[in-house]
Order: sequence, then C-alpha cells, then structure tokens
Amino acid sequence: METQLPLVGMARELERLNLAFAAGAPLLLLGPPGSGKTRLIREVLSRNLRMRYIAWEPTLHALLVSMARALLADPEDRLAAQTSVHLKGLLWTAMERSPTPIVLDGIAGARFPTYRFLQRIYHTPGMALFAASRDAFSLGALARLFWNPANVLHIPPLQERDAEELFAAAADRFQLRHLDLDEFRDKAPETARGNPGQIIEMCRLAAQPQYHSGRYIKFAPLRIDTVMKFTPNS
Repeated sequence: METQLPLVGMARELERLNLAFAAGAPLLLLGPPGSGKTRLIREVLSRNLRMRYIAWEPTLHALLVSMARALLADPEDRLAAQTSVHLKGLLWTAMERSPTPIVLDGIAGARFPTYRFLQRIYHTPGMALFAASRDAFSLGALARLFWNPANVLHIPPLQERDAEELFAAAADRFQLRHLDLDEFRDKAPETARGNPGQIIEMCRLAAQPQYHSGRYIKFAPLRIDTVMKFTPNS
C-alpha cells in the first residue's frame, strides 16, 4: 500500500507487530498479495531504526548479498563479488557481535540451504527474525522456523466500512473526483473483497486515460489488470 495513504483498519495488527518488535520476539505475517504486510512492516520500521528491512531473494547467494549490504558497511560495494561461504561468515560474525533484528519480506520457496543459514541467525542470542509471506506453503523450508502458531499473525481483509474509507482516501490521492465515481465506488471495494492493495491499485489505474470513456471508468479492463497484478506468478 502507498505510504501516503492512511493505514486503515489495521490497528490490532499494528499493535501486535509493535509489541513483537519491541520484545524482540519472532513473528511471521501471512496474507495474500496486497493485504498490507509490507505497509505494516514499514510503518513499524519507521519507529525502529535498528531494524533492517530485507526483500526476499530467490537464491541464497542473492539473499546473502542483500543482507550484507543492509548490515555491513562497504562503501565500495564489493559484497557481490564475495563467495557465499565468505558472506555467511561475515554475517554470522557481525550478528553475533552486534545482534540486529531483521525483517525478511516476501518469502517464497525457501530451500534448505537458506533455512540452515537463517536457523543459526534465528537462534543467535539477542537476534530477532521477522518474516512475511503470502501463506505458510510459500515459506518452503522456512516453515521449520515458524512452526509455532503463537508467532504467526494472519492479516485479515478489511471490513466493509474500512474498505470504503480507504477507497475515499485513494480516490482523493489519485485525483479521481472529476470522474463519475458512482458505479466505481460500489464495484471497487466489493470486488477487492477487503484487499487494501487491490483497492489502491484500482484507484491508481482509474487515473489513467486508457481506462476512461469520457467521465466514465471502464471497470472491466481495469479489474482484469488489477487481478493480473495480484495473482502469484502472473
């Protein structure tokens, strides 16, 4: 979700995430694409400057490079040229000396080498590992780390009133008030089924001329393009 828009209908989830971050307790966020996981994480990270945000990478080496760039000072950026073995050693040493909580966002299809590396981090004293994925199956081998249901936060869809509030804010953000919004106002929150990312994306697309017919918004092609964006592996 765009950070310029209000975080609507997620007060309980935000409180739970804040408490976990403050306590250094591991937490896994699960929710479909567009459910607001990344927005929630960034909201909390803005108040927790020690934490490091790391977007998921499909291979262990790429993930190690991304983590090293986030955690290690290297003004010449020579990290990508290092071997995976060297990077593991650098990261383990750095985090054992100065534990730094990290957030892994967008986990998808983790393999056992990645699990074995992160397992050591997970059990390092003073470390805290937070993660986000669309569902438990997508965790792959990392499901072994986040096996405890008490450490899992499922992101629910927005309630109808919250979805309508977010739509109104997004319509203002993307300057849609000059268009005929009567039908769009009904269809967008309803078809999004409480998914905030989809509501925002439909409003963003609605600002583009190719989805206009005069003042009327061509909902069918707009909705198809939104669904395609939020369909995994599309």
